[in-house]
Amino acid sequence: MTKRSKFVIALSGLIAGIVIGVLWVTLNQQDFISEDEARAVVTERYGGSVETVSLSDDDRYFVINLKGKSATHSITVDREDSSVQDIQTVAEHPENEKTVQEDKEKEQVQREEQTEDKKETEQPEEDTELTVEEAVEIAAAEVGGINVYSTWSGEGDTREYYILQLVNDDDEGALITVNAVTGIVDKVIWLEIDDDYEEMEQLVYEAAEYAAMYDSRYIEFDDDYFED
Repeated sequence: MTKRSKFVIALSGLIAGIVIGVLWVTLNQQDFISEDEARAVVTERYGGSVETVSLSDDDRYFVINLKGKSATHSITVDREDSSVQDIQTVAEHPENEKTVQEDKEKEQVQREEQTEDKKETEQPEEDTELTVEEAVEIAAAEVGGINVYSTWSGEGDTREYYILQLVNDDDEGALITVNAVTGIVDKVIWLEIDDDYEEMEQLVYEAAEYAAMYDSRYIEFDDDYFED
């Protein structure tokens, strides 16, 4: 075999290797979601505006900085199945938090003034609280989906509703905590709901306990936390 023949064979092998490598990369990336799709995932779920989008070191995840009303969050989205893998608060917005608190105080003052104007009969304090049905409507407006479980804790000014919504057919759910007096959504805890719905009370209890450890408004529930 001549040197020219050997060179041609070696060149053909190199080209074939390059083609196979390109095809392998293409086939393994064709199912990844695009940056626009990742942006849509976080803005539809959490609201706010996207500031930056970057890739993780292994190119498996999009890391998105999302600016909300009270804070900026760093959200990690899996490019393969569009699931949210992690969410962290990277910056607080004290001015916005102050505005939210002022709005709550104004709303409370308005409620008290309306109650004073109704001199027909003396009404107990509980009558000013939201009903379960009203809390469910607030939760549905926050995340959509259908209600699968509702409960509450506390009495009077400390009462808080826990509304569990099934957001989509893939068992993705959200536990929304609603202040019974102001109607303000305090937290949204994203979690998976079991198909049989037999242990809803335990799921709600554990998710609420887990969320109490964090100051963020949006929280991804770690369902393995209580098993460790």
